[in-house]
Amino acid sequence: MSDALKSIGVIYTSFKYSNFEGVCNGRYFTDFTEDSFKEFIAEIPELTIEDYWITDDVRPGRGDEKWLNLILRKSDIR
Repeated sequence: MSDALKSIGVIYTSFKYSNFEGVCNGRYFTDFTEDSFKEFIAEIPELTIEDYWITDDVRPGRGDEKWLNLILRKSDIR
């Protein structure tokens, strides 16, 4: 995502709110909490977290699942 952003570009992303990483039903998933995402993004110094919030899953039967939503900004590289 960072490579695709222009300088000072902004991107929205979301991840299931948990600590799971691995294969489930034949698909690979990486979930995050606030803390685990902060650790992850520390390895990408050109990206900073502008804002984040947690929402409930609105799909039927998934009311107990949460999502971590983030707004990220790429540094101004000059």
